[in-house]
Amino acid sequence: MNERFRIYAAVGLAGVLVLVGGYLVLGRGASSSAAPAVHTIKPLHPHAKAKAKVALAPPNVAAKAKANAAAATKAKASKRRPAVVGGVPAPLANAFEHHSVVVVALVSPDSAVDQLTRAEAKAGASYAHAGFVSISVSHNAQVQALSTLIGVSVDPQNRLLDAPAVLVFKKPRMLYVRLNGYVDADTIEQAAVNAASAQPAS
Repeated sequence: MNERFRIYAAVGLAGVLVLVGGYLVLGRGASSSAAPAVHTIKPLHPHAKAKAKVALAPPNVAAKAKANAAAATKAKASKRRPAVVGGVPAPLANAFEHHSVVVVALVSPDSAVDQLTRAEAKAGASYAHAGFVSISVSHNAQVQALSTLIGVSVDPQNRLLDAPAVLVFKKPRMLYVRLNGYVDADTIEQAAVNAASAQPAS
């Protein structure tokens, strides 16, 4: 009887050990497989970041649109500048703001001789430290203002609309000399220097 009891006890103990060992093995496997899930790190609020990036785009677009609108407004304003200011062609009026003597080249844009005259007039004005402007005979408003400013003579030699012509003005708006046809830079320089030193008419 004691012998059987011992056998039964040994078998029971062995079963218990097997059960305990199996439980421990299964428990470790489960804990080891679950461990990576615990340490997984996910980005915080990915949708919020995407929304933030989208929200930053409109201000840049709006700034560009505002800059383009300002440039367009400035361009329109420059186009609306008057051709004549106080009865004086605008280029001449602007030049008088910085110079007491201004050389005006009246030229035709399609004539090679006129363009040479323009280049000589510009050089002569630069040598004399005078102002320089060029007026095209195709610009009717400015030519008309210039004609009214100095008067148009019936004498063919003094007709203003005959291009090329170089006119030297003295501030405020007095015509000092008119040179018809092609004129070289030295002649124009001397005319501008003389105009600067000339005494105003009494």
